[in-house]
Amino acid sequence: MTAYNFDEIIDRRHHHSAKWGAVEGDCLPMWVADMDFRSPPSAINAMIERAKHGVFGYTFDPPKLKEVVVERMSRLYNWEIEPDDVLFSPGLVLALCATCSGFGAPGDTVLIQTPVYGSFFKAVRANKKFASNINMQYVADDAHTFHYENDYDEFEMVARDPQTSIHLQCNPQNPAGFIYSRAELERIGEICLRHKLLIVADEIHSDLILEGEHIPIATLSEEIAQNTLTMIAPSKTYNLAGMACSVLIAQNKEIRETTAAALQSISAHVNIMGYEAAYGAYSGGDAWLRQLLIYLKDNRDFAIDYIREHMPQIKTTIPDSTYLLWMDMRDLPIDGDVTEFCKETAGVAPSPGEFFGDAGKGFVRLNFGCPRSTLELGLERLKTAVDELALKV
Repeated sequence: MTAYNFDEIIDRRHHHSAKWGAVEGDCLPMWVADMDFRSPPSAINAMIERAKHGVFGYTFDPPKLKEVVVERMSRLYNWEIEPDDVLFSPGLVLALCATCSGFGAPGDTVLIQTPVYGSFFKAVRANKKFASNINMQYVADDAHTFHYENDYDEFEMVARDPQTSIHLQCNPQNPAGFIYSRAELERIGEICLRHKLLIVADEIHSDLILEGEHIPIATLSEEIAQNTLTMIAPSKTYNLAGMACSVLIAQNKEIRETTAAALQSISAHVNIMGYEAAYGAYSGGDAWLRQLLIYLKDNRDFAIDYIREHMPQIKTTIPDSTYLLWMDMRDLPIDGDVTEFCKETAGVAPSPGEFFGDAGKGFVRLNFGCPRSTLELGLERLKTAVDELALKV
């Protein structure tokens, strides 16, 4: 069996990387959901072989990619879909914008549970709708870790408003990293059905399960499947974000056609290499992914243990999925913005908590999808900065 080297340090500073280009000097970028690992050989080779053809004209959705998505959903989740249920988009954020444009009416409300991926808010605002942000309930596990729970009373209150037409859901959850349980999904699905809210399920991190089981909300019942647009992608899983290919699944013909029309209205088409990378990853990247998940889980455990021992003032989630650690830094005596403290004092650039809504103020999101040596360096820098804070008190 091939062993993949996730410890390899790959220089990304000279290849137009948004992640690395956004910081100056030797500041360590640990922000955007973009891993520092080489993508699986199956994806790279698929692009190389396509490039050898030498002709790159207009293209259409490749049937083989739809077929591999259908097979994957059946194998992973016992979710039986048809090739016609599958659409493609050049990115999940664009698909979110198209959804908010195509469904509901200007002035409608979109129900969002926060903290959550910041582009949810962008998609809502850009399409003349209003976000009703429900802050999930922060629950301490112990002195070091915490999790979130749904506020169903507030969820129900917003859902029953006749102006509310869409629920944007994020599962696995970004930035907190938890996976919704079947009971949680059933309750949310039932509320959305009763109040006629379209469920738009961002499940882009569903392949990155470190512990537990991911349940696509559309698999709960035929009624929920007919009320759901699911969004996945190989981008986070196989580090292919720059290839811009996302997968949309809608078993309801009307939802599917409305989504397709919204994408067509802005000429949103996946490029040739995006299709090839996605097919290569989905058809031949399983062994790479299995090894990646082991590496990420070890990185997660290392980071949590390090913070618990050396920076007990910082509380974290214990993510069941993704390569993102949500960190509560509100107990640190920081004079000013916590993200600027991390960047300017520690030399580490996490994602700012405010990107995930008002509930993220005082938090940061740290990307541990990197070689262990990079993660160690980032945590050591943060520890030094936190220790210096203690000397000033």
